[in-house]
Order: sequence, then structure tokens, then C-alpha cells
Amino acid sequence: MQPVEPKELRAACRARDLAAAYYLFNPRVTLIDVGWRIEESQGRRTTEDLAVRVHVNYKPRGAALEALGERRPDLVIDTNRIPFCVDIVESSYPLQWYPYPVQPARRTCVFNPLQGGISISNEWSFNSGTLGGLVRDLDTDDAMILSNWHVLVGSEYAPKGLRIYQPGCAEGGWSPNTVAQLERHAMGKGIDAAVAKLTNARPWINDQLDVGPVTGVTAPRLDMRVTKSGRGSEVTTGVIDGIEGEYPIDYGGFTRKIKHVYRIVSVTGEQVSTGGDSGSWWLEEETKKAVALHFAGYDDPETALAMAMPQVLEALNVYISGKA
Repeated sequence: MQPVEPKELRAACRARDLAAAYYLFNPRVTLIDVGWRIEESQGRRTTEDLAVRVHVNYKPRGAALEALGERRPDLVIDTNRIPFCVDIVESSYPLQWYPYPVQPARRTCVFNPLQGGISISNEWSFNSGTLGGLVRDLDTDDAMILSNWHVLVGSEYAPKGLRIYQPGCAEGGWSPNTVAQLERHAMGKGIDAAVAKLTNARPWINDQLDVGPVTGVTAPRLDMRVTKSGRGSEVTTGVIDGIEGEYPIDYGGFTRKIKHVYRIVSVTGEQVSTGGDSGSWWLEEETKKAVALHFAGYDDPETALAMAMPQVLEALNVYISGKA
């Protein structure tokens, strides 16, 4: 793909803001971002045309679209209201923290030392996500686990100090498997992320299972090749084809807007993510720098959603450290 001109990208992002104001909480909409237009006649292949992309859970065509306009005009996306090229993309992106069989099962075992890419959950959960990685508090330098809000917190009633198990509850984790206690989250800032302070029950290393050490952090960008290590799909790779998205979600009866969302697609058609991968860290494939925190995805086509890591770290007041 050709590099995007900064002026064109700024115009696209302004149009994205307008599209989100009009349609983000339309019941059909699952994501609004900026990215490459998708040519459906070519098997969902992306083009080199930059577009504001409105993702919907179903995309009626022809007579069905006309019928929708007559029956429920409030559900129709009027692309003429958005001053930029618009692409309507049919896809949904559920959260990915539900149990999924892992083969081999070592990612769901007790790990000593702790590292990224393994099973974890809070004590209230019946599911498991992924221990994304280890960070340190900018003020106290305390060592912490960083994963998703819906993995480490999962409820507006979750108290500070909630116990975090490794492995997670879905793999039989319970009180003796406590490795951390919930410290804080960033959901109020539109970021599905949280940190839990380590109890020092086990040591940790700055490693992503089967990938290697994290070398730092960098901003994600269009066409960046990325890789991740997750509890569900293990090590996978992909490329970023959508940036700075906004994602509507209902968490426990509360409608939320998740910001700084980047979409990752498969390069080869192979799996990108699956249930249990929530909380994984996406790394730039070449440098192994952390670029995004995984939280959702879909299997048809293979796609993943993740939040930009620089904004995640800033919202939680933490940094990535290579030393234990």
C-alpha cells in the first residue's frame, strides 16, 4: 500500500468523528474507523482507497435495503452526510474472553515465572483471558499485570484488591493461584484496560510466550505487520488495516464507547484471534515493540480489534519495563 498523505488522513479522521456522532450508537453499527476500502467482489480484499468505514452487523442489499429504509429509516446509514469516501463493512466483533480449547494445554497451566500470553482471570469470573504483559507504575514503580477491563475487572462493583488468578477460573484457577490484586482501570477514559499489582507470589519475566522479550512501545499505524501471543490462538500474525476507530459496547447494562481502536486482519487467511485472547499484546513484528492491547475479534473474515498501546499506558499511568 502507498503511504497516506497526512492531509488526507486528517480529513478522514474529521469525517470519522462526524460519522461517529451520527451513527456510533445505531443498533446496526459495530465499529467506525478509518482504513482501506474493502472490495467485496474480490473476496473482501482491501484496496488502496482510504475511507471512513462504518462496520455493521448486517448489510442489506437491493430490495432488502429499500425495505429497511421504509420500515426502519432510523437504521439506515446515509453516506451523503459524511464528507469523505465511505465504506459500509459487514462484520461484528465480540469480546474474546470466553473459554476456548488450547492445544497444547500449557498456556492454561501454572506458570512460574509469569509472562505474557498465558491464562488469567479475576476471582469473580467463570471465563479466562490472557495475561497481556508486565508493566510498572510511573509513580511507585510497583510491578503490575496489564490486561483488559473485562478480564481483570468485569463489573462496576469490582473492588480494588480483587484477586487475580493464574491460571484463570476457566482452567481451575482459585485462591492458591492468586498472583495479583486489582489496582485500577481505564474504562472511564474509553479504554478497556486495567492493571493489577503483583503479590510477589511468583517472579515474572519481560517475555511473550513463544515470541520473546518486549523491546518497548511504539504507535500502531496502517499496514504495520504485527504479532501476538494469546491464550486462545497462541502466536498469530496480521496487518493493521484500520486505525483510530470507535467501538460501541454494552458492558453490564451500560453503553460504552471504546476509543483508539485498530483493526488487524489476516495476511494469509490463517487465524488471527479467538476466544480467550482478550488482553493479549500486539507487537510490531519486526521490532517486538508493543503497539496495541487486544480485546475483540471475529472469525469470518479473520479480524482482531485492539487499542493503541501508547494511549493504554498513558490512561493507566504505567510503563513497560524490561527488568524484573
